[in-house]
Amino acid sequence: MGTLISILVAVLGTGMVGLAIRELRTKGAAASMQMAAFGLLLVGSSAVGLVRFVTQLVFNPLAWVGVGLLSLAGVLFVVGQKLEGPSDKPKKTKEVDSSKEKPAVEPAPKRKGKDKDKASAGGDDDFDDIEAILRKHGID
Repeated sequence: MGTLISILVAVLGTGMVGLAIRELRTKGAAASMQMAAFGLLLVGSSAVGLVRFVTQLVFNPLAWVGVGLLSLAGVLFVVGQKLEGPSDKPKKTKEVDSSKEKPAVEPAPKRKGKDKDKASAGGDDDFDDIEAILRKHGID
């Protein structure tokens, strides 16, 4: 029975690939590529034997007993974690006081006009030109 289902799934996947190629113009490239990918996924899973494995798992009562036991183990583990409670270690949280925020960069001290002249008198001509351009554009 698993082989028959596997063959049917492979035929279905091949049909989906063919339909995707046929519908390329009407549905668009993206939709056709998605349909072809799903069809190839069906064909590939049949070729690998995944379909046969799944059908044997679904129709086997012993497999369902195993699934039930695995589920019970998972539930017991989660309940055990919850009953254990929080750990004794306190969590470290860093509280930030927003009233004492400092800027990332301290503002530069402002120089007075006289200080600028004294500083530029001993400076290069290039810096004087740059300062003149900056003053012209309103940047002090």
